[in-house]
Amino acid sequence: MQYSPKLKKAMEEVKEIVKKYDIAALVVLHTPGCSEYLNHITPSYSCMKWNGDELRIRAKLQEDFNGDKKAMHEKLQATSNMLRLLSETAGKELLGLMKVSDFVDSLLGSTHTDGGHSSHTEQNQ
Repeated sequence: MQYSPKLKKAMEEVKEIVKKYDIAALVVLHTPGCSEYLNHITPSYSCMKWNGDELRIRAKLQEDFNGDKKAMHEKLQATSNMLRLLSETAGKELLGLMKVSDFVDSLLGSTHTDGGHSSHTEQNQ
């Protein structure tokens, strides 16, 4: 499968920044013919947990918050806010970019092939 070693390396740096600052992120990187993306919604302030097979909301009062209702409420609010702001912001940006992309495609008569997606386990060569 085709992929860009440059994008893989750049995305690893983005992942380190996201981890360093403990933030959520939706990121798409591009180089001609390839793109790389990151959807990170599991910072420490989020109730979202990814176990590799499924995404879950971890919010059991006793198990996850030692009975602390206030802490549970705050983390659920932060999770909800994260999901709302990421989805609204990404959606607005995506819709605008799609319009521009469609316009440029029609103007230039562009055609595109799907280069496929490489897995996150493929390493930079």
